[in-house]
Amino acid sequence: MASYTIELRKVIDLYGREEVKSWFEDYDLANFLTPEQIEQITKFNVWSKDRLADKILDYYYMREIGFETPALFKHYAKITMKMIMERYLPKIYSKFLEYDPLSNVDFTEEFTREIIGESEASGSSTSNSNQEAEGFNIINNTPQKRITKQDLDTGAYASQTNQSDTQTNINDTTNTSNSGNSKTIEKFTRHEEGDNGVIITNQRLVKEYREIIVAIDEEIIYELGSLFMAIY
Repeated sequence: MASYTIELRKVIDLYGREEVKSWFEDYDLANFLTPEQIEQITKFNVWSKDRLADKILDYYYMREIGFETPALFKHYAKITMKMIMERYLPKIYSKFLEYDPLSNVDFTEEFTREIIGESEASGSSTSNSNQEAEGFNIINNTPQKRITKQDLDTGAYASQTNQSDTQTNINDTTNTSNSGNSKTIEKFTRHEEGDNGVIITNQRLVKEYREIIVAIDEEIIYELGSLFMAIY
């Protein structure tokens, strides 16, 4: 029985459970979290605004509201939820981060080495060859008289003559050019994960993991106590 204002159950009777529950759901996750963080929370289907609001109504069901009228209670319920969830939604997100509590080492190193080379070579060679040959053959029917060298040169008594002139020119030029490109990429990836066993033992990791387990919904519900009369 209410002594000062009205119990929450009476407010629910007046407005309906779904209506009163909506007062505690009047905040947008997108105002406090990124789309990736919201996806991380919702994919496990473990926490939701709807379930949290149900817990709030059930916990304070028999408590008197801390305001003169249900309208004031509605107004401050919405404001208080927005203020509280700005702090608690990041904590809720952190609960759904996937990691191994028994692993204190998890890192990846990647190294890339790139080698680029260019080579170019050129050469030129030239050879020249000149050859000249000259021949002059005379067949003389020797006369009965004495002949002189001049007679031979002039062919005065020649019965047959052969003359040949030969000239050969050879020019050879060779040009060579070579070029090439090379590219080498070396990649190395190192991934280390687990317990290095040097500073922190598995027992200590388990102990610390247990210490960070908190009932966030419970903390939120307790913080809403300012909306209700501190009497039972």
